[in-house]
Order: sequence, then structure tokens, then C-alpha cells
Amino acid sequence: MQSLRFRIGALTLSVLGFSLPAKAQIDHDGALWEMWLGQGSLKELGSGWEDFRWWFDVQARWIDEGSDLNQTFLRPALGYALNEQLTFFAGYAWINTHSDDAPDRGENRVWQQLTWNVPTDKSYQLQFRSRLEERFVEESDDTGWRFRQLVKYTRPLSGDGARYLSLIDEVFYDLNDTDAGQDAGLRQNRVFVGIGWFLDEARTIAFEGGYLNQWLSRPGDDRMNHALSLSLLVTF
Repeated sequence: MQSLRFRIGALTLSVLGFSLPAKAQIDHDGALWEMWLGQGSLKELGSGWEDFRWWFDVQARWIDEGSDLNQTFLRPALGYALNEQLTFFAGYAWINTHSDDAPDRGENRVWQQLTWNVPTDKSYQLQFRSRLEERFVEESDDTGWRFRQLVKYTRPLSGDGARYLSLIDEVFYDLNDTDAGQDAGLRQNRVFVGIGWFLDEARTIAFEGGYLNQWLSRPGDDRMNHALSLSLLVTF
């Protein structure tokens, strides 16, 4: 078990320790990201629905040191638990991007996701989330295909496990070029370091807060957002 834990830990650290392409300049900005994520079972619908799942998240992202609303997200999905560790989801997302010097831009997405909760000895938890997105941007005739890989590591910080460390890394890779400006290749990486708290004895409601670093590849200067990330996670 010690050997397995070492290999998993090394893999997690290698993902978190990503290297970025060298660029002459990087534009930096402060941000605030807020998210509510709810998910649960559809067993209340009756016999035969025990393995079906639902997902819904709402997000608001603020830029310019958190003073201007930049993006809003609505993302529903339905899923199916293949076993205790693997769950498949398929869903839709609506994203609205706000700009002071241009009209708002809407984007519709269809997405598919496989979540794997790695079996551990309960002293820590490790989750892999693989997501494929098909992006439909207003005034664009092309479909943008994108793959996202997330790794999340959590570890209790208190004896009762009510408070925990949360580490997340997510890589974004565009699979094709589009007339909306998408270029194939590594486009984005996000790293989150924070603390989580379970807010109820049943461990169905958790709050996670911390620092999120978002690197974005751009045709000119790259961009790096330094965000305060606040998330409320609810399991029904």
C-alpha cells in the first residue's frame, strides 16, 4: 500500500508541477470565481433509477481585481454510475462572456465526462475527471473540440475529517482550429490550492476556498489570472 500511495502521490505532483511554454510577456490580473455545484442520485424516481445521476453547476467569474463580471455559466447534465468508482455524464453548458468594449458573446457546449474515484486507504482521496467538449460560439460556423483532464487530491486536516486540504490541476487541450479563434494545442492550465470544510454531519455539503492560478495561451501575450475561488459543493 505504501508503494501504491507513493506512485499515486508522485503522479499527482507531476501533474501539479506542469511547465508552461516560454513567452516574452504574461498579462496578470486578479479575479474572483464563484461556483455552486449540486449533484445526486435519481433513485427517488423509483426502482431502476438507482444508478442514474444528475449534475448542475452555476458559476460567476469576475476580472479586473474582481470588480467586473466577465463570465456566467449554467451547466446541467445526466449521468450513470458504471460502478462505485466510475460515473459517466453527458450534458449541456451555456456560457455568456461580458466585455466593456464589445457585445456579449454567447457559447453553447455539449460535453461528455468520465469521473474516476480512485480506491484509497481513506487517508486521502484522489479523483480523475476526463471531459470532452463540443463548443458552438455565436457567429461561428465551426465546432470547437476540446479535451480537459482534471486531477483532484484531498487529505483530512483534522481528526474528524471535517476540514481538508484540496489540490486540483486541470489541463485544457484544443483539438482543432476554428473560425472563432480556437487553435489546436495546449490552451490553458488551472491549479487550485485551498481548504475545504464539511458543513453538516452527513458530509453532503462542503465549502472550498483558496487560490486558483489560471494560465491562458494567447496569440500575443499569454494571460495569467490570480483568483480567489469560492465553491459550495452539495450532494443529494
